[in-house]
Amino acid sequence: SGPSPSAGPAPAATPTTAGHGDHRHHAAGAAQSGAPGGTVVVHAADELRATLTQLVPHFEAGFPGVRVAVEYGPAAGHAGHIRAGAPVDVFVSADAAAAAQVAAEHARGAPAVLARNPIVIAVPGATATGIAGVADLPGMRVALCAEATPCGRSSRAALAAAAVDVRPVAVEPDAAATLNRVRAGVADAALVYRTDVVTAGAELRAIDFSHAARIADEYTAVKITTGANTVGADPFVTFLGSALARHIFADAGLAPP
Repeated sequence: SGPSPSAGPAPAATPTTAGHGDHRHHAAGAAQSGAPGGTVVVHAADELRATLTQLVPHFEAGFPGVRVAVEYGPAAGHAGHIRAGAPVDVFVSADAAAAAQVAAEHARGAPAVLARNPIVIAVPGATATGIAGVADLPGMRVALCAEATPCGRSSRAALAAAAVDVRPVAVEPDAAATLNRVRAGVADAALVYRTDVVTAGAELRAIDFSHAARIADEYTAVKITTGANTVGADPFVTFLGSALARHIFADAGLAPP
């Protein structure tokens, strides 16, 4: 099965990536001997660009005969191309509906949940706000993402699960703008994904709450029947569940499955 994917330094070369509008599908195919080889074509969520850019070189170092080509973009677009027969070996998505749709029609085996991204309460890192948990939010100045965004929908679902009523002082078009309300002192707290707080830096900190953790978005890997490189795709998906992968996911703010 080859050496451990986490062994040895990462090679200098970085994986080939393409924007979602490019849709250049690489020639795939495993080594004739049955050992992992060829190119593994991966379609992945934009949010995973930073983590997969770190992980792919480690996998390629452990399996020198394999190259991983990743195309990033919106899950719905990826799902449409896969359903139309695009030669994709692995689909990695945080969009539950897109992953389920692809899995129902084109999955090889059961999808693998790699990590989870819960909604958290973002508060200033060094300023006392009197907020220790979700029960403290009523009466506080809270910023939310717009309801049409994934962040907004998930935040409202988490508040509903916790039976907490919040009247936001600001509703913003994305997580970055929502967090800026906390930075500016306009809001005491914001509800965003944990990865958004990690990206924002040390000036903000995240407070978890169990109701949000139970309904967290899941990053799921689906092995796709339209791809040609099954012997390369299988160990790649296994590697995405390895201790090294979970460590890198955790650094990005993702929780274990």
